[in-house]
Amino acid sequence: MDNTIRKKVFQLCVLILATLLICSCGGPGRDKPDYWPTQGWKTATPESQGMDSALLLDMLDVIWQNDLKIDSVLVVRNGYIVLDAYNYPRDAADRHNIYSCSKSVTSALIGIAIDKGFIKGVHQPVLDFFPEHTAQNLDSDKKEMTLEHVLTMTTGLECRDSFRYRWLGLEQMKNSPDWVQFMIDLPMAERPGTRFEYCNGATFLLSAILQQKAGMDALSFAEEQLFKPLGISNVNWPSNPQGITVGYGKIYMRPRDMAKFGFLYLNNGQWEGKQIISDRWVKDSTRKHVPTKGPMDYGYQWWTMGSGAYTALGYYGQFIIVLPRKNIVAVFTSLLDQKDIFTPFVFLSSNIIPAVKSDKALPVNIEKQKALEDLIALWQETSPKDRAKVREKSSKVLSGLQPGQYVNNEYGFSVQYDPKLTITNHALEPGQIFSMKAPKGIPIFSVAVADIPQGLALKDTGQFLLKLYQKDSQIKVAAIRKQELITLSNGTQANYGEITWRYRSFDLVTMAVGAYKDDKLIGVSVIGSRNMPVEYLADMVKSLKFKD
Repeated sequence: MDNTIRKKVFQLCVLILATLLICSCGGPGRDKPDYWPTQGWKTATPESQGMDSALLLDMLDVIWQNDLKIDSVLVVRNGYIVLDAYNYPRDAADRHNIYSCSKSVTSALIGIAIDKGFIKGVHQPVLDFFPEHTAQNLDSDKKEMTLEHVLTMTTGLECRDSFRYRWLGLEQMKNSPDWVQFMIDLPMAERPGTRFEYCNGATFLLSAILQQKAGMDALSFAEEQLFKPLGISNVNWPSNPQGITVGYGKIYMRPRDMAKFGFLYLNNGQWEGKQIISDRWVKDSTRKHVPTKGPMDYGYQWWTMGSGAYTALGYYGQFIIVLPRKNIVAVFTSLLDQKDIFTPFVFLSSNIIPAVKSDKALPVNIEKQKALEDLIALWQETSPKDRAKVREKSSKVLSGLQPGQYVNNEYGFSVQYDPKLTITNHALEPGQIFSMKAPKGIPIFSVAVADIPQGLALKDTGQFLLKLYQKDSQIKVAAIRKQELITLSNGTQANYGEITWRYRSFDLVTMAVGAYKDDKLIGVSVIGSRNMPVEYLADMVKSLKFKD
């Protein structure tokens, strides 16, 4: 998926997210939490907090079925953990590198330092914090650079240290004898405040400023002023060779502690009756200060999404997402490839937000809750190597089990399907006359009847189906993997095909059989993940049988 397509997909997700936040239930007015999770989080079922277990189950199943490189998913609503899942061999005790989510923590520390009077305010010139350093390339623009410009990534410095530049400037800073000197010596590319330019070195300067004014490094300051009050412990955050906490990344902490940090912001900086961070700083940090070239805007080291939503964001797909209108904090830790790092946003817009059905408890759904618990356990306890065996064992269709059978007397045919496909309460697509779905989302089995397109030969039905896929703007990279004319069990000729395709970040396959009967095209198809056994999917569609 190229950058343009990724950007469009991400923009769509953010647009959907903003729409859901505005239109569905939940509002900014909230009561104080029932408790504070300082000593640990309390858990609850999704339904008890007004959320639908089925949508959370579908999300986790897609991650499981596609072996997505997501290490953990945690969802808190109304102060209760409703989903806490870990990918083998990870568990809740493991610390994860949160990469640039660290920047939002650094921002919080600057806010606390201002609240406590260590720093006067955001309009102080940056160079005033380092009187012992003499900056090179000094001009009026560099003198005008303030703390706020650093917070909003609008320093004007010629800082080329982001992914866009393959971190060239970051490596140069690391190899320099004095990181502070390196940063303030950079030439000015433009006047401060002119343009957003993501800069890791800028966040390092925030850490250096904090240490200069508070008299301790950022980690020590965080442990005293932020982590200890929240009950966060065992955090690792390295320093540079000069003893200054790096600031821009490399915090190692547990997902549940990441959620505590998000929960602090969700509650406007309050914790157990104390104002850990001022309400004003929380609001200033998480509102739009500067537009970016992407679909999100930027605050004080937080990414803003509109409708009051905001997120800390780190490389490889780390997220601390705060949704005030839904009273939700969602945390993802991942090792996703660059092209897929926004996959958690897909799940946010397609599963987590739509799962919010009410501000009150929903009816208990024991079946879905049990299925969700079972899948969480399976995901955490089963290695990727063993998952293929688990899937194959659980998805054999016509091997001794009494298959489900669909019989159509009008057109005189029958077809068999996996008896575990039981969900039928979903809308049929145009042309479908029968459809079954696995409790966990896939496979999806369907039967369709349509008029034979004029002039379409049976051998070309695969190409015809492919064109339908390619017309869907959300489907990418659709291609025919296999196509051949076959003879069904009763001697009827049919066309068998396999189409691989990509929907959002998910690699899927469609197995289909088409046959002609009485000027009608009878089609049987099944959609599954690409790592499902081919025979399992093919057996269902090839079971199509016409009456003699």
